[in-house]
Amino acid sequence: MSRKLIRRVLLAALAIGVGGTAMLTAGDAEARGRRIEQWTYESDRPLKGYEGFLFPGYYCSYRRFPVRTCTFDRQGRESCKVTSWRMEQSCS
Repeated sequence: MSRKLIRRVLLAALAIGVGGTAMLTAGDAEARGRRIEQWTYESDRPLKGYEGFLFPGYYCSYRRFPVRTCTFDRQGRESCKVTSWRMEQSCS
């Protein structure tokens, strides 16, 4: 066998092992009977979401991400500007 083939087989086995482990340990929230809900909003300005407890045992938080558009000038320099915002609200 060539070294490239051996390397690919080992990397594939490692990826399968990591994926299987992640699937086995990802059920913590489900084991406690909790469900995670997530919503995504797009806007031209940054939005504020709700952060805190809606009721006992149900917590919500949010994250904001800028959506950038980048261009290159004649000298090859990159210029980026924020064109919109994405907010992810999640509750569990």
